[in-house]
Amino acid sequence: MKNTLLKVAFLVMLSVGSWAGTPQPIKLTGPAKVSALAGGTATVRIEIAAEPGWHIYGVQTQQDAQGNGPTPTTVSARTKGIISLAGAVKTSAPAKHFDEGFRFDVQTLEHKAWIEVPIKVNPDLKAGESRDVVLEVSFQACNNTNCLPPEDVPVAFKLAITGSLAPTAASGDQGTREIVAAGQGVETPKAPAIEATSGTTREAKQGTTASASQINDKKKQGVWSFLWFAMLAGLAALLTPCVFPMVPITVSFFTKRSESARAHGLRDAFVYAVGIISTFTALGILLALVFGASGIQTFATNPWINLLIAGIFIAFALNLFGAFEIQVPSSILNKLNNGGQGNGVIGILLMGLAFSLTSFTCTVPFVGSALISASRGEWFYPILGMLGFSSMFALPFFFLALFPSAMKKLPKAGGWMVSMKIVMGFLEIAAAIKFISNADLVWNWGFITRDLFLSIWIACAMLITLYLLGVFRLTADVAMESIGGLRALFATCFAALIFFLLSGLFGKPLGEMDAFLPPAELSKAPAIKSATSSSQEDGWYVDDYPAALAESKRTGKSLFIDFTGFTCTNCRWMEQNMFLKAAVQNVLDRFVKVRLHTDRKTEICLANKKMQEQRFDSIELPLYVLTTPDERVITTSSFTRDDASFLGFLQKAF
Repeated sequence: MKNTLLKVAFLVMLSVGSWAGTPQPIKLTGPAKVSALAGGTATVRIEIAAEPGWHIYGVQTQQDAQGNGPTPTTVSARTKGIISLAGAVKTSAPAKHFDEGFRFDVQTLEHKAWIEVPIKVNPDLKAGESRDVVLEVSFQACNNTNCLPPEDVPVAFKLAITGSLAPTAASGDQGTREIVAAGQGVETPKAPAIEATSGTTREAKQGTTASASQINDKKKQGVWSFLWFAMLAGLAALLTPCVFPMVPITVSFFTKRSESARAHGLRDAFVYAVGIISTFTALGILLALVFGASGIQTFATNPWINLLIAGIFIAFALNLFGAFEIQVPSSILNKLNNGGQGNGVIGILLMGLAFSLTSFTCTVPFVGSALISASRGEWFYPILGMLGFSSMFALPFFFLALFPSAMKKLPKAGGWMVSMKIVMGFLEIAAAIKFISNADLVWNWGFITRDLFLSIWIACAMLITLYLLGVFRLTADVAMESIGGLRALFATCFAALIFFLLSGLFGKPLGEMDAFLPPAELSKAPAIKSATSSSQEDGWYVDDYPAALAESKRTGKSLFIDFTGFTCTNCRWMEQNMFLKAAVQNVLDRFVKVRLHTDRKTEICLANKKMQEQRFDSIELPLYVLTTPDERVITTSSFTRDDASFLGFLQKAF
């Protein structure tokens, strides 16, 4: 199949366009104009009109003991530098009814309802000014049978500055996306995690990560020193588990492509590398400028993006098996051909984009610091650094892209090249499950458990083994008279992999592979509860920074903060490998430990993300911070495979 990715993307766009054209059952109406004093506060009332039978969920987080529950409605201030949220939102009295899906009573806003949002106005604005302001309401619309995807709806209004208040202590949260929740129209205090990191926090509590300090030092040494450092960081990032799934994806894509008469090995590999470099740099910088430093991370962890990538991989795997050809109308296909498909580069560039998105899900220290700088208006060093980083990052994949076309030129390459294509198809399905699992983890549905994930991988390994042994053939296959030594060797390796994965079903650690799996027990997966709830599991406080801080002050122990993500492969590797080593565990037990997730769109996760960015000037995952009981930062660290280095980092607290 030619240009499979392009065709799949075309069909996806058609389906998305069809869905976008359907009437929406929830209408939001804001005020046309709000008057306020500079430095003062005001209340914005948003009217909600729901079609009969439809509702959205209340602003209070509602979850059971396993962390399952509906998506709460949240409000954020999208406009930067003009307003920020000033407290808890209020709503009209919600309805309450038993939900068959979640098996408990849920609160909903239906028919005619309203939300009142308190805002604080930037004290630097001048009397007589009129500004365009946007609040963003995030919700999920449901009826008794189904739910629409979560939606972010902007509510715009004019803010008229009628005067000015006397200046008070500067507020450090202007222009940020602060999420505050309340229940049943009654105000509740802000989440302590937000208060602990607001602009009123003492300077002694602020910190700069070790990686950010190192990058700043390289900038002072000059352009070439900084560029060389960026390139070395790109090479080091290749050792992280996040990039491993793209190895079989790259080989299988170019194996299939080598069958085309239009394929040009060297040119295609070069275009692929350029695609990785350009999308990695341009997309990262653009989203940082528009949506803030964490914009690309939010985009890459979006469940719908992960499902799209998984769908493309599965479609491409089926094509490798010879299952089907996706047909695009000839008139559209001709236009695409005229636009560059004839040169065969569009599909390659789409693969480069997919590569960039998969690697952004675990932002490494250098990239996180570059995006922080870009979001604050710096241009030269962030762009230069991202180009240097991504160039080295893409280099091995340039040679991987060359591999199939080079192998095709070898004598008798036809038969085993087809076999490799079939094997790679199964590996693509295995990789796609990881992206489906990412969406499942972010939505907190619990469908893709660790056992189910492993079972699918075991099935893929078993099918590869049987195929290599000649037990069955596929449509795209060629006749096989006997099993060669190399084929038997690979069959043995995949058979061994089956037994290795089977041991994981019985609870045995799987080392590197644990990084790709969901938590061992989804019932023990960190549950995002209310802003003030306390959650402690296996000696860790989970998404409850105030409780951990209080315990640190009570005992006098230093605090170990783990900024992590449900979809972060590098984070999972550290948790399942580094943290479980006896020497590391012994030292960690001397801390009060808190794990803060940042990749779900819930009140606590958003507060954790804001805390990380404001206090530590970082969006990298994982990020580890050691502080004293009075919140003075001792030192920071990130992903590492070096036991001695990580132990040395921990020992700095004693």
